[in-house]
Amino acid sequence: MTDRIQKTIISKYLDLVHKDVATEAEISEVIITVDSLYKNRLLTDSDFYRQKIELVVKGLTAAFEEVKRKRTNKEVKLTIDPGLRKIFESDLDGVDYSKTALSDLYKLDNDKSISISSQTVQTALQNLVIPKRRLTAEADFEKFVTEQLALIFGKERVHRQYSIGGFLALKTDIDVGNGQVGIELKIADNLSATDMQRLIGQVVYYKRRFYNNLLLFIASKSTINSTTKELKDFVEELGTIVRKANLKTNQATTNVVLPKISKRKNGT
Repeated sequence: MTDRIQKTIISKYLDLVHKDVATEAEISEVIITVDSLYKNRLLTDSDFYRQKIELVVKGLTAAFEEVKRKRTNKEVKLTIDPGLRKIFESDLDGVDYSKTALSDLYKLDNDKSISISSQTVQTALQNLVIPKRRLTAEADFEKFVTEQLALIFGKERVHRQYSIGGFLALKTDIDVGNGQVGIELKIADNLSATDMQRLIGQVVYYKRRFYNNLLLFIASKSTINSTTKELKDFVEELGTIVRKANLKTNQATTNVVLPKISKRKNGT
């Protein structure tokens, strides 16, 4: 699956953020393009970058509404959460995709079929941006991640509290593909010594009795401490892949409503 389209949109957004001011025309061009790409199915809800594109649109929409209220000087300075900016810049890996014309995005092939594997689930997790408000309780964290993965892989293939059978009657936090990939979620800020011991036991049992592919997804409102890092290293020695969540200070957006812009652009 190509991510050139998504990275170009992110790069265009950061390019506008870097400028002293962005014009109404520049902002609306990106918004219209995203809208058209969705209508032409070149962007879909199953894209790995879907949530990040929503955050881009949210930022552009706020800027567009601000500049639209101005009678003169139809320009505005775009701002972005520093943490989110760092995440976006990391996604681009030093490549400047903003040189690509938005009109050329319709020529790119975006394969929308995503198979289930340890690698694709890892990619999906790495592209999530977790709102800190979702880390008050593990159940909220679990619900949010499940909903996001269901958009990518399909509701029928993503399940919470998935029973793996056996006399212990244990359940993984999230299962993708009915036994293909298991995910355990942990909020590092809340982990006690007992929780860590229990997690190690779960990992050993799940790996030996059920899952060939098991992932541990850790989120923390602060920096991962030395104790949690030691736990991470030990769990990886047991053959479980550990990934740390990207966090966003402000509330993340879902179901973004694109503003009505009079000038439309055909995606042909």
